Amino acid sequence: MSSKQQAILVGAIVTGVLSTSYLQFINVLCCLGVLIGGAVAVQQYTSIEGTAIESGDGALLGAMAGAGGVIVSAILDQVLKPFRLDSQSIVQDSLQRYLENMQGQNPVPEAALQGGEGSVGMIVVSLVFGMVLYAVFGAIGGAIGAAIFGEETSDGERA
Repeated sequence: MSSKQQAILVGAIVTGVLSTSYLQFINVLCCLGVLIGGAVAVQQYTSIEGTAIESGDGALLGAMAGAGGVIVSAILDQVLKPFRLDSQSIVQDSLQRYLENMQGQNPVPEAALQGGEGSVGMIVVSLVFGMVLYAVFGAIGGAIGAAIFGEETSDGERA
């Protein structure tokens, strides 16, 4: 496995973990978990290679880590589903508790709270949409990571 592939895998795992279970709420803050995953991919690459990376390459690493994070997150959600720790169950439970606290104020039909399994087509569409969205924010995180870990100047110091 090349150093880029290794860095992308680590970034995808970080992104996936931060997008699953209760940790998914970190993504409410401008997809912070995805940004962190992109930056981690760049950090891993620079530590493996022992050299700095330009922001364009960092953005590419981050985008790939973000897209991979969607797949990792989907796998983790399936593993956690029997324990009701998957993203969908947690959001439904949170919404249910919120609505119970609002007792009597504009009751919500039970059908609105029911989460279906979804068709295969809907799952594919949500994965593709997630990959695009996570790739964009992962690229931003990768570019930020490249800026943090710096580009080396001609005298060997980080910019």
